[in-house]
Amino acid sequence: MKDVTSEKYLKTVDNIYSLVIMAAKRAAALTRGEPGLLEEVRAKKPPMIALEEIAKGKVGLVMPPDEHAGKKT
Repeated sequence: MKDVTSEKYLKTVDNIYSLVIMAAKRAAALTRGEPGLLEEVRAKKPPMIALEEIAKGKVGLVMPPDEHAGKKT
């Protein structure tokens, strides 16, 4: 099995938790049949393809708006 470390992925992502969410969602999308975002891919399995796309900056994480922002209590 290929040795995967988080250091190279954390250059494009804020924290390891965001990385996990991004990779899981992108891998699920690839499994459903969405096309890959890279011209040349070394990996064969969706989770590794997702990590390659994240490392290349092709996938981002969109945060929902904060419900409490701007509200006064």
